[in-house]
Amino acid sequence: MTDHNNSDDDITLTPEFLTNDECVELAETMVKKYRIAMKDRTFSIRAIVQGKGVYVTVLLANKDQSYYYPVEARLMFEAEEMEPHEAALFLVDYIDNYFEEYLYEEDEQIYLPIDWADHEYEATNFQIRGQILNQKLDSLADQWLIAAGDKVSSID
Repeated sequence: MTDHNNSDDDITLTPEFLTNDECVELAETMVKKYRIAMKDRTFSIRAIVQGKGVYVTVLLANKDQSYYYPVEARLMFEAEEMEPHEAALFLVDYIDNYFEEYLYEEDEQIYLPIDWADHEYEATNFQIRGQILNQKLDSLADQWLIAAGDKVSSID
């Protein structure tokens, strides 16, 4: 007897988005690809779907975060007639190409805009931004400001 409740006709397939394991695997591939230029840095990748947009962040950072370079890209996947998974891989591919130029061809002297900027690659429209930060120094400055604020408060 066939159970019709479990037939393939009743299943609605939705495209799977980029999993955490895929993000880790892609980041590890980038580390291997750019190992000569990595110094003490490593890559990590995060991808999310929010509404009709896909957001990808590829982070190049060292352990103490004194070098912290998040490159962020976003794409409206429906407007570009893409599935979220395809859109995320497209953005990772573009950012990978950017890092190839940044690390190998331009000696880390090519920069992205710090605010979202429109971009086109392979006839696909998206936005991208990136800014090199020193999170370690920012954290120390915040701690200093808090301590200085406490000292000023105690004088009053």
